[in-house]
Amino acid sequence: MNRIAILIVSQMLTLLFFSISQPIYAAELYESDKDLAGIAEINPTIYQQMIDAGAKTLIVRGHKPFIVYWLPDGFDELPNRRILVIMHGTNGNAYRHMSNFLNTARKYRFGILSVQWGWPTGKQTLKRKIKYKYIRDARDTYRLISEGLSYIDGIHRISPGECAWLGFSRSSTQCAVFAHLDKNEGNKYFALFIATSGGIGKNLPIMRELLSGKHGDKPLAGLHFYLWGGKRDRRHGENEMRQSQTIIEQLGGIVDILRIGKEGHGGFNHNLQYQEEAWALWNSLCYGKNEK
Repeated sequence: MNRIAILIVSQMLTLLFFSISQPIYAAELYESDKDLAGIAEINPTIYQQMIDAGAKTLIVRGHKPFIVYWLPDGFDELPNRRILVIMHGTNGNAYRHMSNFLNTARKYRFGILSVQWGWPTGKQTLKRKIKYKYIRDARDTYRLISEGLSYIDGIHRISPGECAWLGFSRSSTQCAVFAHLDKNEGNKYFALFIATSGGIGKNLPIMRELLSGKHGDKPLAGLHFYLWGGKRDRRHGENEMRQSQTIIEQLGGIVDILRIGKEGHGGFNHNLQYQEEAWALWNSLCYGKNEK
């Protein structure tokens, strides 16, 4: 490879690094009709339904990851202003994922912040599916979440420590990682961590740190979890979620509920009974938390 080619490759790698890994700040977030990853165009019907419901898209110029948030009517007047942060699975869509929880959010009057942490590359797999890239460092994803919550808090004043985090499938594998980041490196936003259809990824870089004892014997001490797995989910069902419970408890976390449903992959997303069970736990953990 000649010198010019090396310089070109070096510049491309530098641009890629800065496009994915540079810090994002709340002041840089701005509302936009369209995202930079083309997610809205993938399913324009769902996109329009969420926009019509009041959802707003927050992007950062030059970054493909983005946020979609929705707040119930009268959110500013609520005594407890809580946000459910949700993360999609493989090849996920933040608008579609938000639609799974909108009815529950309307009923119990909490907001939703849906994170688009993966984006299409334009390339196809052997099965003709579009390949996605994902934010590789969970700390970068947490930073995006944190700044999104800061943006909302600056306008609507979120109740401290009363939000919840929900990961589905590929995101669910990171539940212990995000719990650690929030408690030990972050802003302690979350009262509850919900993991559905995805067992803990023991080979994730930060997960390896937790399992090695780098962050102490019980880095998740005092943190609460709701786990859901489906009996018909062959890859990420009952066995994986039971293993997740064991790991979380070894790290000091509290698994308040492990629910094994009769459904397959993603059953939690489409069953209001499970969502309401998780809401009841979330609400009980927050009860009286910020009362004087």
